[in-house]
Amino acid sequence: MHQYFHTMFGFCLWDGLALGVLAAIAAVLAVHMVARRRRQNKLEQELEDCRKERLAQEDRQEPESG
Repeated sequence: MHQYFHTMFGFCLWDGLALGVLAAIAAVLAVHMVARRRRQNKLEQELEDCRKERLAQEDRQEPESG
């Protein structure tokens, strides 16, 4: 009876634990991917702002007469 109960659905105790660990890893991976995407977007925006600022400074400088 014990063996039948644990293999009735084709799963044993270790399969359930492995499925839980897999779900936890997938959740952590999803969270890290979202955080990485946010950091990347923020850094790209900062880079774009720096480029605009540099171009504005170059435009404000007077050309050198030579």
